[in-house]
Amino acid sequence: MTQWGYEDNQYGDQGNANEGNGPKALRDAYDKLKAQNDELNSKLTSFLEEQAKEKMSKVFESLGVPGAQAVYQGPNDPQKAKEWVETMKSTFGGAVQGGNPDGVQEQAPPPALPASMQAQFDRFTQAGQEGSPLGNVEAAQAAVNDATDLSGLIQAHQNALRGM
Repeated sequence: MTQWGYEDNQYGDQGNANEGNGPKALRDAYDKLKAQNDELNSKLTSFLEEQAKEKMSKVFESLGVPGAQAVYQGPNDPQKAKEWVETMKSTFGGAVQGGNPDGVQEQAPPPALPASMQAQFDRFTQAGQEGSPLGNVEAAQAAVNDATDLSGLIQAHQNALRGM
């Protein structure tokens, strides 16, 4: 009979070797629980990291600089991130709010109308906005002003005579 008294019954072969750190069954249970705890801890850590990244991405998007999250090295604190963005904007002179994130300046397309036709279109648009159409005298003067050569002046004069 051992000091535990289990050798002559059904619990005789349970690994009751008494070493310096306790019975084998307790050590095995402890190791199993420790492995389970480590696994849950790693899952929780990855979940919290994903939540923090998502929160910070929303912060950077609301500040108008969604690409800044890739270079931000500070803590996952929205206030610190906002201070960092403001510092970078003041340092580099960027006040881009919802602008072109690539930093490429958009060029205005070339005008689709020649200059003389553009002037006519502008007058037409202005007359429509003001609600009063051009009278015969105003139309004749506009045609004279738009003429670029002698034939344009002659044509304007003929149109003015027809309108009267």
